Amino acid sequence: MLFQPLTLGPREAQNRIIFGSHTTNFAHNNLLSQQHADYYAARAKGGAGVVVVEEHIVHPSDLPYERAVLGYLPNTAHALAAVVGRIHAHDSLAIVQLNHNGQQGTSDHTQRELWGPSPVPNVSSREVPKTMEQTDIDAVIAGFVHVALATVQGGADGVELQVSDTSLLRQFLSPLTNQRSDSYGGSLANRLRFLQETIEAVHAAIGPNRVLGLRFCGDELAPWAGLTPEQGVEIAQLLVATERIDYMTITMGSILSAHMFPFNATMHVPLGYAVQLASAIKTVVNVPIFTAGRIMSTAQAERLLAEGQADGVEMIRALIADPDLPRLSQAGQAERIRPCIACNQGCQVRSTMNVALGCNVNPNVIFSQPVPQPPTTSAGAKPTICIIGGGVAGLEAARTLALRGRSVVLYERNHTLGGTVALAAQGAGRAELQHITDYLQAECERLGVAIHTGVTVTAQSITARQFQTVIIATGAHTGTGLLPLQGYDLPHVTDVRRILAGEAVAGQRVVVIDETSSHGVLSVVELLATSGKQVVVLTEDWYVGRDLVATNDIVQWMQRTQARDVTHTPHTTVVRIEPEQVVVIDRFADGERAIPADAVVLGTYERPSQDLYYALKGNVPRLFRIGDCVAPRRIEQAIMEGRQVGEQL
Repeated sequence: MLFQPLTLGPREAQNRIIFGSHTTNFAHNNLLSQQHADYYAARAKGGAGVVVVEEHIVHPSDLPYERAVLGYLPNTAHALAAVVGRIHAHDSLAIVQLNHNGQQGTSDHTQRELWGPSPVPNVSSREVPKTMEQTDIDAVIAGFVHVALATVQGGADGVELQVSDTSLLRQFLSPLTNQRSDSYGGSLANRLRFLQETIEAVHAAIGPNRVLGLRFCGDELAPWAGLTPEQGVEIAQLLVATERIDYMTITMGSILSAHMFPFNATMHVPLGYAVQLASAIKTVVNVPIFTAGRIMSTAQAERLLAEGQADGVEMIRALIADPDLPRLSQAGQAERIRPCIACNQGCQVRSTMNVALGCNVNPNVIFSQPVPQPPTTSAGAKPTICIIGGGVAGLEAARTLALRGRSVVLYERNHTLGGTVALAAQGAGRAELQHITDYLQAECERLGVAIHTGVTVTAQSITARQFQTVIIATGAHTGTGLLPLQGYDLPHVTDVRRILAGEAVAGQRVVVIDETSSHGVLSVVELLATSGKQVVVLTEDWYVGRDLVATNDIVQWMQRTQARDVTHTPHTTVVRIEPEQVVVIDRFADGERAIPADAVVLGTYERPSQDLYYALKGNVPRLFRIGDCVAPRRIEQAIMEGRQVGEQL
């Protein structure tokens, strides 16, 4: 069913996959750019039936991030036409999302007040918005119309109104943020007024030959005041009854639960977690309903459609990881799809830092593969390239080289591939990390890379083989802390890597020394707590779990570990480890104190494993190192460096 056409009002999509709107930070002078055109064209070429172009801001009162696309600028239609043309070249529909972020914006870039239905603070910035007056409401509706007309001029197939994640329209709809007592507040009919007036105005502007869709929040996860699933069904019925709406994409989440927005939900959130909302709405309306939220494969999508829970699916991060996901699936090559692991470590770019969209597993989010270059035949066969280390850096280097026709041999000292990433996948709730190592291994095997596991190489064995080119990807190892930690070598002291590798921990009282606030350390905390241990986490930070904030993991991790009675001990420095206890001091108080410990786990900064690199330096003609043996970092940098060295050799 997934690859059957679907009618969306006056248009027909070639299949039932929507590549949904999301922040990219690709804008140039706040307009769509060439980078946007390449990016969306890759997803259209890869087989997405509908591409929803990044939100276009409709009014100058809203500048939610510095590189936002400002739809009201004079050159919007021209910039949009260049992008739409690239999407249409692959027979995909081009829909443009229109939005005003309201109280979920920021004043950082404009130094002016936020606008909202009521003076309800933005929970992330604590800014209190101005209560919109009638003239403000009229101006925003006029802004929606103005930008909608620009999308028609730019050749788009239609527009999508944002009534979900960060949306002024949703804020007016919800009692959580709308506390007005005038004709735009109070009763449901009044709270609907702003949205209905906007729908009518936009529909009149684009005419009957363009699609008008809604991205709609069916549950704000705030039942004491916010929109509930029951209210979501009722509102959807009322909106569709206007006969102005051609499709709806159903989401969940609110100002208090942004970690449950579809683009934010991590690997700890179940697949298809919002499907029940779409299913409930689908039963009472007569327009296509798309479900969003952790739809990660076409097999999963097919099941949902076969069960009648939705008419189509929204896939965003899965198509960032591999734009060709639909095409490969339809061709029966699903095993060749580069998988999204829902790590949120490259794609979450809506911040003050203005970082362009990236992806931990796909080092080039514009194109899915490097351009294969056949080997040069005039000078005879190319010599074999040797890679030492079978983590994601070494595997990506081997895959890229093999794609380009190079002969590659890879050595890994362990009996399994994947390195640190495969080890990290053993942490609580992090099994999806294994998907990327499995993919890279399968690709290397398909491409004929000679892989040797369980082999420890030496500088002598490598030089004896007379390899002309050697790539070192030997990863990192556990360090003993930024400062010498007295007692780190006591018999009851272990480390995160050994726990993830399956080492048993004796005793009940476990102290985890968290120097890094990283996902790996914190997954071990949860792993130990789940096994019944009494866990105390020590960190010098203001709170435990700092690294989880940027990836939207912090709320649920806190909920899970608090339920397991994990003790959080912030702003605390370890003085020394002793038998049966850890001696600490509060960074802001005098006096040492002891914390009982049957076992101590070191979650300290790692050190690059680079001995082999230095032993070979000057002894082979061409020597490279990539990944954590350069400096311990994230998956993104390891795979990027593997790709880069593979493309340059």
